[in-house]
Amino acid sequence: GGKMSKDEVSEAARIMGYGACKYADLKNNRTSNYVFSYDRMLELKGNTAVYLLYAHARVAQILVKAGVADEAGMKVALESADGNIPLNMDKILEDGKAVVHITAPQERALALHIARLPEMLDDTLDGLNPHRICEYLYELANFYSSFYTECRVVGSDQQKSRLLLCESTARVMRKCLDLLGIEALYRL
Repeated sequence: GGKMSKDEVSEAARIMGYGACKYADLKNNRTSNYVFSYDRMLELKGNTAVYLLYAHARVAQILVKAGVADEAGMKVALESADGNIPLNMDKILEDGKAVVHITAPQERALALHIARLPEMLDDTLDGLNPHRICEYLYELANFYSSFYTECRVVGSDQQKSRLLLCESTARVMRKCLDLLGIEALYRL
């Protein structure tokens, strides 16, 4: 999208700051000690909230680039209870159906990881281990990054299918962030 306003930058900084602190605390096993470090919390790479928020914003912007969502929809998503982005489903569905065609190993790895969400949530609840959500979310961001690097989305023959994978990834990311008490960012 376009340039962010001063208010949008301030809001993004607030979300990243709070998210970084919460995530740094929750990503560790609750029975382990850890060192509190703002520098590590705010790193752009690695298992940090800043990296994950950036990853979510990147997915959201692909939906905008493909014309499936727009900037106004991103504002609606920020203000809605579920955080879901209003989508132009005609640009994703094939004959009214959501169909994902797996044609690359990166698509398969991403789709399989997304499908593991219920299992991860069961494990998290069984052991009262919120760090499992953090591990899953970080792995999801990495699977998505590999997918995005290796599989062209916008303008590809598999655009609809790949946009469904992008939207599924974004929804799962938002759900995990929400469970951790962290707001999602839609642009940076």
